Amino acid sequence: MHATEPGANILFLIGKGNNGGDGLTAASLLEDRKVRFFLADGKPVTMEAEAALHRIPASAAVTERGLPQTLAKADLVIDAVYGFSYHGSLEPSMKKLFSAVNDRHCRVFSIDINSGCECDTGYCENDALRSDVTLALDCWKPFHMMRKNHQMFREARLLALGLPHPERSRFCEMNEDLFFRSFPKKEENAYKGTFGKTSLIGGCWGMAGALCLNITGAQTIGASYLQAVLPEEIYPIVAGRFISPVFHPFGHETWHQVISDVLGDSRSISFGSGAVFMDHKEDILDLILQESHCPVVLDAEALRLLKHNTYVLRFVKSPVIVTPHLSEFADMINQPLEVIQDARLPLALKFAKEYGVIVVLKSPNTIVASPSGEVYINQTGSQALAQAGSGDILTGIMTALLSMTRDVFQAVCMAVWLHGYLADLGTRTHSIQGFRLESYPEIMEELFEHHGF
Repeated sequence: MHATEPGANILFLIGKGNNGGDGLTAASLLEDRKVRFFLADGKPVTMEAEAALHRIPASAAVTERGLPQTLAKADLVIDAVYGFSYHGSLEPSMKKLFSAVNDRHCRVFSIDINSGCECDTGYCENDALRSDVTLALDCWKPFHMMRKNHQMFREARLLALGLPHPERSRFCEMNEDLFFRSFPKKEENAYKGTFGKTSLIGGCWGMAGALCLNITGAQTIGASYLQAVLPEEIYPIVAGRFISPVFHPFGHETWHQVISDVLGDSRSISFGSGAVFMDHKEDILDLILQESHCPVVLDAEALRLLKHNTYVLRFVKSPVIVTPHLSEFADMINQPLEVIQDARLPLALKFAKEYGVIVVLKSPNTIVASPSGEVYINQTGSQALAQAGSGDILTGIMTALLSMTRDVFQAVCMAVWLHGYLADLGTRTHSIQGFRLESYPEIMEELFEHHGF
């Protein structure tokens, strides 16, 4: 029997808060189904809950003693224990109950937030209730937008309640329409310097590919004037593959002059991709942070150089974007990886505010956090991007977009969204396992043509 058909055995787990009241109200409306309810955390005290209890037969109430048998017969469990106000750790009795439901493997619906999970951080207890469907009430919350990270539900459905909302939310959106609404078209009088110069500084002996992927990312969105700044020893490798960038090779004696000249002539800069063995890399980072007058994207080795040295970010006058994955972020803030995994959003926001930078915390649901508290939680992308070089492509896309879009935070959100979206498009015709990062420009070309660019 399907769990939602008439005659199905439905068990409501009720908490004492608003979610419990919503659960009792829903239970009172299911007259043609075999509804039972268990007060898992006390009786809800709202007027709506009292009214609902009067409409439900007293025989529908399940005692703690009768719960195992009722659960064993349930076709569907409705989770209405905890809602958006839940913070903290589960009591042993709740862990036992939730574990019994999770082990039962019956169909589960959660109302708004899965019990045992925090709405505003996405943190979930190990024994939190897992669901097939979570019904987001009125609007999406951070918990819903971070599904790829916590994997507590298979599907989320939005139930619009028509409630009033603040005029402006701190959570930003991005989609195909919003992206192309903000993406600048080349006018008839455009020339190669219309959007300034995009400067990519990176690579080293043994890691020339990282800078190549930076260039591929920047070319994906049609950057008109690319400058590749790289150690002399990898110049033949990179220049042998790309002919359109302007190259600025530097050596042991010339690095300062070459990079200083580039910094004064750039609209956006990236540094760090593939720079593991780059000569003078610490001095180059200091020079970039001191002399840049445009947005700076710091990736990979640049982030590792900031370990125990993040205070320097406080003194940078130009906008800085840091792009760590979880392990790099753990090193930057000197915290165990487990701490980062459990508190991605609050820690990203805290770092952004404390150091005045935009944080792009890369994970299945990448988080973008601004110093002013704006947040974007990305929904695009898949495990196809779980490969070396994916972040280098993102850095190239982001740096180029920063030269083309004046709103720094918006440009970063656009880059993160596009990076995942092109992978989504690419894996419609190519395998996830063998997805080639080098295919980004051709996938984007089809998207440009579709939108008339």
